[in-house]
Amino acid sequence: MESILRADRRRWWRPLASLIGLLALGGAGAVSAEEAPPHWMAYAATAGSELQQRLQQEQNPKVQRVLAWLQTHPQVPTPLPVSLWIAADGRISKLEFDSLGDAQADADLRATLQSAPLSSAPPADMRQPLRLGLVLQPK
Repeated sequence: MESILRADRRRWWRPLASLIGLLALGGAGAVSAEEAPPHWMAYAATAGSELQQRLQQEQNPKVQRVLAWLQTHPQVPTPLPVSLWIAADGRISKLEFDSLGDAQADADLRATLQSAPLSSAPPADMRQPLRLGLVLQPK
């Protein structure tokens, strides 16, 4: 039965990270995606891709639980806005998103996204937080 569920998840859902925009702390001095310098956008695209890859690791039990929960709760808003504060070593030092409505799903999503540092540090002049939208859509 579990293998059927696992195959079904692969067929129907694929997590995607999409850039919503880059915002400064507290919203003051916000910069839209259209106004952001190209090197900020390149970093945001790379970070989004890395997070997307984490959410596609279906062998990870935390990812399995998040995907299973989302399949049974299609009312979850998409894209789910996620705010990331990224330290100089690439570690996600702070992560905020609206609750999915389930403490375990929230904890699993948080642990998955913060499971390892990003491959590179953000540009020194990039405003934070970095805002991404996590989207689930059919494959």
